[in-house]
Formats: sequence, C-alpha cells, structure tokens
Amino acid sequence: MYQIIRIDVVKRSVIFMIDRIRRNEERLNNALVSIKNLENALNSFKSNKKDIDNLNKYYGSNKWFQDKESFEQGKITNIKCGVLSEDSVWNMNEEISDLIEEMDSLVKIYKH
Repeated sequence: MYQIIRIDVVKRSVIFMIDRIRRNEERLNNALVSIKNLENALNSFKSNKKDIDNLNKYYGSNKWFQDKESFEQGKITNIKCGVLSEDSVWNMNEEISDLIEEMDSLVKIYKH
C-alpha cells in the first residue's frame, strides 16, 4: 500500500510539473508575440517621424489656412480633408504625448 501511495504522489507531482511547464510556455509565447508586436509598432512609428513633422509644419500654416478656406468655400470636393479639421492634428499630437508617457512608465517598470 505504501508503494501505491508513493506512485500516486509521483504521478501527481509529474502532472503538476507538466501543467506548470505548459502554463509558463504559454506565458513565454504570449510575451514573445507582445514583444514582436511592440517592435513592429515602434518601427512603424519611427518610420513616420518625418511625415508627422511635415504634418505639424503644415497644420496652422498659411497654406493650411488657404486650403481650409478653399474647402469651406466648396472649391475642393471629393477628397478626404480630415487634416483641415482644427482638432485632428492636435488630437494626434496629444495621442503621441500620451504614448510617450506610457512608454516612459514602461521603461521604469521593465528596467532592471
């Protein structure tokens, strides 16, 4: 009887070990996917820096005001003109600021 109980304990121990390994393997895989997604997002964001800079130069410039006025007068039609809204570029810049704050907090959390 002692031997049967011992075998059951060993089997349970192995089952718990396998379960632990599987859970941690899943954690590793999830982390690696998240890291790859973050890497791709950061690369995409960095590659758009020049476009964002040019957009910020355009926003509020004399050309932007001329384009906005022409759009409002109906001289420009059949084109997306979200960039002429007074909020779109400003909101984009606010989102960038929020993301930078979030990245700063991530650095503090993950930096060992």
